[in-house]
Amino acid sequence: SPAGESLLFDTGNPGNGDRDAKRIFAAAQKAGLTKIDHLVISHYHRDHVGGLAALTKMIPIGRYYGPNDRVELVNRGWYDSYVAASAGKRTIVQPGDGIPLAGAQVTVVSANERFLDKPINGGGPNALCANAADMSPAGYENSRMVGLLLGYGDFTFLNLIDLDWHSEIGLVCPVNKLGKVTLYQTNRHGSDAGSAPAFLGAIQPQVIVVNNGPKKGIGVGD
Repeated sequence: SPAGESLLFDTGNPGNGDRDAKRIFAAAQKAGLTKIDHLVISHYHRDHVGGLAALTKMIPIGRYYGPNDRVELVNRGWYDSYVAASAGKRTIVQPGDGIPLAGAQVTVVSANERFLDKPINGGGPNALCANAADMSPAGYENSRMVGLLLGYGDFTFLNLIDLDWHSEIGLVCPVNKLGKVTLYQTNRHGSDAGSAPAFLGAIQPQVIVVNNGPKKGIGVGD
């Protein structure tokens, strides 16, 4: 941020010689950082929290933010690794909470299967909801996502990580709680399990980043 503070959202995969943690550390070094002030973990899947243990050995982390303690058995190990790393420095967030990144505004817009109560960022009624298609939830971890809206001046960045189509509809129908954004990172790795038309039409991003590739998608490689 302009005040020199840093925020990291998720830590990538484990393994591959700590590839993801090393990439994060290299980016932090290039930015001139000696620590990560705020770390937000979106949910307890390995490709989002798996790099944490290695990263904590490379750079200090000030404060941790993430979802509640409800966890599926299959993800218990990743949850345990997060709780261990964040001991004494952890905040469980709820929709509407702010992450105190100095010089910017960071708002939690979704968490623990709940969404903002009231619209922010100029949001309001969404006419696209009248005929909006819906889908079934894509599993608990993908519905409980911590999602963030970051603002700096006129720039807004929406990152909902793996939030599913059904939850996207909950964020924008019948009222668009998010307003229009400058930059949007696609949910669910850019697959058709996210990015509902009523959602995209509501947020109207100027730029979309699709975080996908030949070895990264819905359950494909890492």
